[in-house]
Amino acid sequence: MAYMLYLTGPGGGPVRDLTQLVQTVTWSGQSSQIARELSVTLAVPRDGSVEPPALEEGAALTLMVDGTPQFTGPLVSATTSTQSVLVELSALDNGRFLVGNEGWYQFSGVAAETAAAAICGEFGIPVAGLAPGGGTVSRKFAGVSLDKIIKTLYTLAAGTSGRRFLARFTGQGALEVVEKPTAATAVIQSTMGVTNTWDITGLQNSVAIRTEAGALVTRVEDGGSISRNGRLEHVLIQSDGQDPSAEAQAWLEDNGLRQTLTVETLGDVRLITGNAVELRDTGSGVSGLFWIDSDTHTWKNKQYFTKVRLNFRNLMDEATSGSEV
Repeated sequence: MAYMLYLTGPGGGPVRDLTQLVQTVTWSGQSSQIARELSVTLAVPRDGSVEPPALEEGAALTLMVDGTPQFTGPLVSATTSTQSVLVELSALDNGRFLVGNEGWYQFSGVAAETAAAAICGEFGIPVAGLAPGGGTVSRKFAGVSLDKIIKTLYTLAAGTSGRRFLARFTGQGALEVVEKPTAATAVIQSTMGVTNTWDITGLQNSVAIRTEAGALVTRVEDGGSISRNGRLEHVLIQSDGQDPSAEAQAWLEDNGLRQTLTVETLGDVRLITGNAVELRDTGSGVSGLFWIDSDTHTWKNKQYFTKVRLNFRNLMDEATSGSEV
């Protein structure tokens, strides 16, 4: 896949094509961080044959792959040296503005997507689309970062449905909150390496649903896990008129056995955090449906490779900031 790298001056100033100066491009993201990162190494001759790029505060980088923007975001650091022609650049997409801004809000019976739209409108953050959260939220946020507020809104709204959401920014720099897919958007058929890890450090295999007075209503549990590992229990409080069974089942799924694969393969821009992928790898003997927890895309020496960390559970990066109202 052919890529192009552009530098835009502060405030939407002049645009310069840096592609011919590029040594290495790395485009990466992970589920625990809303902002994706672009790291670039340039080779800028010091003999006057090339005008040094204006790497100013307020400038932005855009990565195009096969003519489609995959990343747009402000330059956050630039390193040069008098002893080297190499220049190191780092940029974050507009998720930086959700992480770096804090807000004060109080919502009462508001849909998650409505509240998120209001927040983005106040801070001038472009929006591509906000999925319906599936419920309303009443919550107070006093001096909480915007990314934690939005994640909490969707975590609470989806609490009784078991649905899972992902917040990320498009290649054009606009926020989208999407429901995580249940079917693969790409297939990995050939790999250059697979590392398989399982972990039960955070295991909880039983959920006790109790009344506000503490009486046991029922248990939702993973019997097979209990027989192998003993009972490790979480408690959910059942409010009047609510059935937390779906929430309990989602808790078991999110806190069960974690099996992750680190897979190295040929480059594919569809392999980004939050997407689902079907792995068909005859070499490792591992196959099935997985979700991408992190991804790293690297272009170097006219070659393009992707490294992903896959999870066989469809997990949501949940947050519970703020306080009840």
